[in-house]
Amino acid sequence: MYGAMKGRETCLPCVWESFKQAQVMYRTFSFCLFAVMAALFLLAPARDGEAHPHVYVDVSLTFVVDGTGLAAIREEWRFDDIFSRAILDDIEVDPATISTAEGQAKVKQGAFDYLVNFGYFTFIENKGKRLPVIEVRDFKASLGEGRLAYGFTVPLSLAFAELRDFRVAVFDREYYSDILLLKDGIFLEVNGPAQVSHSVRPARDLTYWQFIVPDAVYLSVTAPSGSEAKPLRVESEHGEVEGPGVLETTMTWVRTTQKLLTSKLSRFGMDIRVNPFGLALWMFLGLSFVYGIVHAVGPGHGKAVVCSYFLSHPGSFFTGALMGNAITFIHMGSAAVVVAVAYLLFSSGMGGVARASLALQPASYGLLALLGVFLLVKALRDLARGGLLAEPSCPVPGKESPSTGNVREVLLVSFVTGLVPCPGAAVILAFSIGQEILWAGLGAIVAMAVGMGVTTTLFAWGAVAARSVTLRLSATNRRIFNGVYGALSICGAAVIALFGTALLLGSSVWH
Repeated sequence: MYGAMKGRETCLPCVWESFKQAQVMYRTFSFCLFAVMAALFLLAPARDGEAHPHVYVDVSLTFVVDGTGLAAIREEWRFDDIFSRAILDDIEVDPATISTAEGQAKVKQGAFDYLVNFGYFTFIENKGKRLPVIEVRDFKASLGEGRLAYGFTVPLSLAFAELRDFRVAVFDREYYSDILLLKDGIFLEVNGPAQVSHSVRPARDLTYWQFIVPDAVYLSVTAPSGSEAKPLRVESEHGEVEGPGVLETTMTWVRTTQKLLTSKLSRFGMDIRVNPFGLALWMFLGLSFVYGIVHAVGPGHGKAVVCSYFLSHPGSFFTGALMGNAITFIHMGSAAVVVAVAYLLFSSGMGGVARASLALQPASYGLLALLGVFLLVKALRDLARGGLLAEPSCPVPGKESPSTGNVREVLLVSFVTGLVPCPGAAVILAFSIGQEILWAGLGAIVAMAVGMGVTTTLFAWGAVAARSVTLRLSATNRRIFNGVYGALSICGAAVIALFGTALLLGSSVWH
């Protein structure tokens, strides 16, 4: 009896210890799975590697309704100040020549016609089917208050009988351009007895980059008396309007702030030309730093690579800061080199950057994929040498320390990730060259790189801390620790390989 009770007493602590180990295993592997899913979440929309807006556009729409139906949509786009001046300088058009036939032709051929490849960023849907925009007419470029504007017409000729659940949205899914549909810029031109009204609502089914929701205009049309058409409903099959979530609210703030900062940068940049070393210069540099911080909050492949790398490799706050800043400085530096070469060879900064990006993107993404494969093979090899749960292949819990080789690897990953030139830096430099303040433009992109480095570094430190916490949670059991260590190493490297592959497949080499 005593022996049986003694055995039961000694067994209960074992059961309790096993239960605690099971809890630790569940929490650590859950965290590991969460980390991988978070990286894949960032990977999912990898159509455009940068996914930062570099051009800001305000859009107004006019719906033209005649006696037969919806005849056309007239669009007006107004670009931000910096891009306006940069692109006009690039195609050699100024306020005095833009209204001439030659100036109109230069703008149309050099900065508008290519938009046909993107359907003019105009999404039109009727009866649940998208209507491709492949033809526009009546193009006109103008300049007001320093901002370039496009006006053009999208012909439709949709009879009343054909109109059902009609809606229009204007957005750039690749997020190079941040397009804002002005709610007070929606107009109705009705030439006939039809009754027309509209509503502007978020089109959540068109969400891109996971949490950027474009607004769409929904039309309500009551056909003239005697027409066979039924009233066009405002209600649609796309669901009720919901309030914005946390991510959507954050991105709205980011987009609004960037647009405001761009406007202020333009004003201070023009003031620098008059007073080179006055207050405007320091405001120009300071706002560039703030812009870099905010700019890097949005989606992009740099943060995904940083997080994946430090979840799968030993790291410290030093190496996290090193990678976070190295990526942004290489990203900005490559833009400066490309702009310089473009102006020397082609006398065209913006066009030269576009051509260079088309060439460098596939190379950078291909190298990133190969680097991910290398890191994956390395992780599998190291684990195979000691076995997944064997002790020799894994460090002592809580005593990971990056080596000199690890620093070299961090710099290599940073170079490959940041190799593609930053279009935002190119716009700033093109603007600065046009204003004859190149030296201030170079200072601005350095300040912007420092700001972006701050944000990227914070993401890197978060990944370093998350890895450390995960391994410490599993440190009570060596087998669990080694398993978690191996899972983090394999999954993080695999995400980098998949990320590079997805970016490569989405790059210009395949389109």
